[in-house]
Amino acid sequence: MREVVPVLREVGTEQEQAAETLGAGPFQTFRRITFPAIRWAVAYGVVLTTARAIGEFGAVSAVSGNIEGKTQTLPLYVKAQFDGFDTSGAYATSVLLALIAIAVVVGLRALHPREESA
Repeated sequence: MREVVPVLREVGTEQEQAAETLGAGPFQTFRRITFPAIRWAVAYGVVLTTARAIGEFGAVSAVSGNIEGKTQTLPLYVKAQFDGFDTSGAYATSVLLALIAIAVVVGLRALHPREESA
């Protein structure tokens, strides 16, 4: 929401209203007018939500059940390695998590079209 709401406010409702007066239905208006205007904000929101979900330890532990070898996620693996005094394994996995996050952000920036300067 933090990414999409400002874009929706900036875009306004004029184009949607024009599409409605020309006979477009709600789904067609969303698909052809609204979504193209907000798609990059939605993509950034998904990336940020995914990054928060990966790093959120408490919720991941509660939802996954933390069954070693079955439902263990990378944040839970880091904790298990750290608790087992395998700091090199914990740090290596943490670096892997950071690299995944960086790769996702760089990939999204590579796909995002460049804005022309005025």
